[in-house]
Amino acid sequence: MQQNKRSHLEKKLSPSREEYLKAIYKLSEKTQTVRSIDLAVYLGVSKPSVHSAVTILQEERLLVKPLGGEILLTDEGRKQGEVIISKFRLIKHFLITCCDVNKLTASEDACKMEHIISDETVIALKKHINQWYKDIPFF
Repeated sequence: MQQNKRSHLEKKLSPSREEYLKAIYKLSEKTQTVRSIDLAVYLGVSKPSVHSAVTILQEERLLVKPLGGEILLTDEGRKQGEVIISKFRLIKHFLITCCDVNKLTASEDACKMEHIISDETVIALKKHINQWYKDIPFF
C-alpha cells in the first residue's frame, strides 16, 4: 500500500471532524441532499464552522461539495462514517446491556468514547458481547 493512500482504519481524524463526518453520514441516510445549513442546525454550530470543517474534510477527500451544491460523501467518507457509527452503536449497546447504564447517559458517553477507542478494542468488545448476544450487526 502506498504511504499517501491510507485506508479508513489507518487515517485518524480529530474528534471534531469525526462528529461532522458522522453527522453528514446520518443526515445522508435520511435525505439525499445534505446542505451546510442542515448540518449547522443538526450540530448546533455556526455556518462558518461548518464551512471550515467541510473544507478540511474535502481536503482529506472524505466528501465533495460543488460550489453552491449539496455535501456528498466519497466512498472513503462513507466507509469512515460507517465505522464511527458502528463504534458508537456498539459502545452504547455495551453500556446499556452489560453495564446497566441508562440510555441517555450511554448515548452521551458512547459519543465521547467512539473517538478514542481503538479498532482492536472495538473488535474485542464485539466478540465479548457476541458471546452473550448473538449476531449484533455493528462493526
